[in-house]
Amino acid sequence: MCLIANIWAHYSQQDYSLNNHWVKTLNSELLRVLPIDARVIVEISDRPNPDLKSAYLRNNPECQYWQISPHQDLTKSTICDSMGRIDVLVYGCVNSPDQDFGKLVNDYSRWLKPNGQFIADIPNSQYWRRLVSLPLDKPQLSGVGLSLQEIRSHFNQAGLYIYEVRTKGDRTWEFNQFLERQKSANPSTVVYLKEYRAQTVAENYLVRGIKSSHPPRRLLIQTAIMAPTGCDRIRVLDPDRFSATIPGVRTFSSVRSARIIPTIPQEAKIFIWQRTIMSAGEHLSVLKRLLQENYLIIAEIDDNPLRRREYADHNYLSYRGCHGVQTSTKPLGVFLQQFNPNIAVFPNQLTEVSPPRHNYDNEKISLFFGALNREKDWEPIMASLNKVLSANSGRVLVRVVHDRQFFEALATDQKTFEPFCHYNRYLEILQNSDIALLPLTPTPVNLMKSDLKFLECAGSGVAVLASPTVYELSIQPDKTGLIYRTIREFETQLNRLINNHTLRRQIAENAYNWVKQNRLLCHHYQQRHRWYLEMCDRLPELNRQLQQRVPELFNNP
Repeated sequence: MCLIANIWAHYSQQDYSLNNHWVKTLNSELLRVLPIDARVIVEISDRPNPDLKSAYLRNNPECQYWQISPHQDLTKSTICDSMGRIDVLVYGCVNSPDQDFGKLVNDYSRWLKPNGQFIADIPNSQYWRRLVSLPLDKPQLSGVGLSLQEIRSHFNQAGLYIYEVRTKGDRTWEFNQFLERQKSANPSTVVYLKEYRAQTVAENYLVRGIKSSHPPRRLLIQTAIMAPTGCDRIRVLDPDRFSATIPGVRTFSSVRSARIIPTIPQEAKIFIWQRTIMSAGEHLSVLKRLLQENYLIIAEIDDNPLRRREYADHNYLSYRGCHGVQTSTKPLGVFLQQFNPNIAVFPNQLTEVSPPRHNYDNEKISLFFGALNREKDWEPIMASLNKVLSANSGRVLVRVVHDRQFFEALATDQKTFEPFCHYNRYLEILQNSDIALLPLTPTPVNLMKSDLKFLECAGSGVAVLASPTVYELSIQPDKTGLIYRTIREFETQLNRLINNHTLRRQIAENAYNWVKQNRLLCHHYQQRHRWYLEMCDRLPELNRQLQQRVPELFNNP
């Protein structure tokens, strides 16, 4: 799907530290645009670049990632078997300034799949610091790179359609002084000052092209995040980051704001309301404006609306007032259909798994519990938990995150507590645990929850003991986890995990592999894109449905 070229700035050998900084910056830029579902990547570089490879493989561990030198003949390599099937080609050569970029593009574009991308990070030969001699804290860069016009020409000749150009460079005080000097020295510059400014401010161009004579379909996904704590990453930020690697897709999100950003021509537009409690007085005018500007309006909800009576108080406008609703579980989808017939279920997924574990045979077992608002779920098992801890005194350390009441109820001094913390810290504690408890009682709210806690544990190499509520749909008993249905079973299963390290290890490894193969976002994010485009194509029909549900949205002011 993607061919990536990178023509690095060619600094002198003595500026190795500067090159390292350049590489890190470049890797960060490329990771934002690399397609996350690539099956084969070939990286051509004159120096090892393990950071880009390892960072990418964390999101897509099943990708086949090759690293070769720029002088290697692909026709004599096993990579030749992938000709026409390579998803990503990364080209990055620091010490080959004489490479002919036009020839490179033509030679390697034939290795692309149809509709594949060609992404190039190229120094701008017209960058203002390259045009004048100024005191710099880095080597002089004159004579390096290509102009945007030259880049466009090379792409066109290779049959690549450029659909996006990003510029990297700052409009500093020094740059403004440079423009003033240019105007003074050559007054005619004023006539084309805007164009000249655009040509010279960019230090580098990040160019994205597609192997096609036609542009990709453009789509803007804009989200108003109204409940950022706890669910913004899994439901908005991670899917947005992955979706933005799809050719033609832009994503934008803002916290507790419905600001509408500028669009570009021929761009389909989606506005997503994440966990928004809508009221007629506050939201009808915003919804009307979105409709007038031809937005597809989607509600995003990953929790049972019955938990907040405000939804019902406003006659579920949050769902009735949108063209469609996206949610996280099938039971939630069934519940929401009474308010809106256009439902999409996008289950929660992980973006990555932790490195494989090797410390399964610790002398002291770490037991993990981390959740919010779970008192009624853990109260039935607390007495049994304390009984098991007493029977295994000195062998089990309990790690508690978030829930102070759970921590206080533990009848042991072998315990630690971490208050509500950053997600990375939460994962750090989880990854240093051996067993996790996932209790849920079968309440109407719980029955609509997702299996995210199990995914997090499995992706961290932690064996789980879980209730059947929610988790029996994901866990394979005695293979990827243990299920308890009674208090007696809870005691028995927990003792098994504590005392049988072979069982504990096998369950953790099985669950880890299952998540890696089935529940990583790299395998699922394209599903959202397809649904969004289908819904955009149905917009006239969806507007008629919406008018029947909420006619006041179509009344004249």
